[in-house]
Amino acid sequence: MLRAGQAREDIKVVSFDVDGTLVSPGFVDCVWLQGIPKAYAEKEGLSFEQAFEYVKSEYDKIGEHRIEWYNIDYWLRKFDLDIPYERLFKKYEDEIMIYEEVESVLAVLEEEGYELILSSNAANEFIEFQIEPIKRFFSHVFSATSDFGEVKKTNGFFARVCEILDVKPQAVVHTGDHWVFDFLNPRKIGITAYYLDRARKRNVTDEVRKEDDEFVISDLSELLDDPDC
Repeated sequence: MLRAGQAREDIKVVSFDVDGTLVSPGFVDCVWLQGIPKAYAEKEGLSFEQAFEYVKSEYDKIGEHRIEWYNIDYWLRKFDLDIPYERLFKKYEDEIMIYEEVESVLAVLEEEGYELILSSNAANEFIEFQIEPIKRFFSHVFSATSDFGEVKKTNGFFARVCEILDVKPQAVVHTGDHWVFDFLNPRKIGITAYYLDRARKRNVTDEVRKEDDEFVISDLSELLDDPDC
């Protein structure tokens, strides 16, 4: 069950980010920083280093504040790469790593009757491919970029998720590894949010107020009353 302080009867939905929360970022990094540059190098007869520098410079020209940044089909067209993203994904499938505690935590929450959803900034193609082994736990998958055309998970994004699910923000718990998009923004509309700091890098005395310390966790099992579940 959710921690005693958050296991209120009005909590109905438990939401999770994907990259860095449920799965490691290794697969995504390989696709963008190895797969596409390698394919471009082969097409143009360049060394990997030359192709990487060019591809990276094109990524940077667009930047993460434009929706194209997240659209893999856009980049395959831009670099004129005759390869479907599915084949590229398959090539790096072994890089997908679901964190050790994830499945057991999801199973406990599901058994307790919570509705589990995904709320991610990633494009749907990346989400669906990575979560295939645990997809059965989730009733909805929400992508800020694919579903709402937003480049970040704003408080408006979370409000729309609540509207679609027909629940009040106070009925939702969200967990993710981005301080702003997974912690501060959902809290602005009344969602109970946990910041997942797997590397334990954040200095509690700096950016985390003392009263928020209980909402900073390093492992998803810390969401539960009994972490050994």
